[in-house]
Amino acid sequence: METPKKTYSKQGGRPKVGIGHIRKYVVSTRLSPERKLRFSALCREAGQPPAEVLRQLIDRGTVRARITREQLDFMAQLKGVARNLNQLTRLANAKGLAAVRVRHAAIVTAIEKLLKQICDGR
Repeated sequence: METPKKTYSKQGGRPKVGIGHIRKYVVSTRLSPERKLRFSALCREAGQPPAEVLRQLIDRGTVRARITREQLDFMAQLKGVARNLNQLTRLANAKGLAAVRVRHAAIVTAIEKLLKQICDGR
C-alpha cells in the first residue's frame, strides 16, 4: 500500500522582493582624484557605505549623516528633562500653577538650551 506524498503550500524562507524594490542595475563611473577624495569624505562624514550615499544623492539631492553619539546624549538629556516637565505639569494641575511656576520656567529654559545644541550640531 502506498502512502500519499505530502504537499506543502509554503516552503518558508525569505519572501520574494517586489518588482519595484529589486536592485538589478549597476552603475560604474570614473572619478578624478579630487572627486574621489570628496566622495570618500562625504561617505566618511555620513557614516554610510558608498552605495547608500549615491542612492541618497539620487533620491534627495543631499546626504543625511547618521546621528552622532553626542547628539544621542543630548537627546537622552532632553528626554529626562521632558519627563520632569511632564511631572511638574501634572503637579500644577493637581495643586495649582503657582506652586510650580519657578521650577517650570527653569526646565523650559533647559529644554530650549538642549534643542539649540542639537540643532547647531546638525
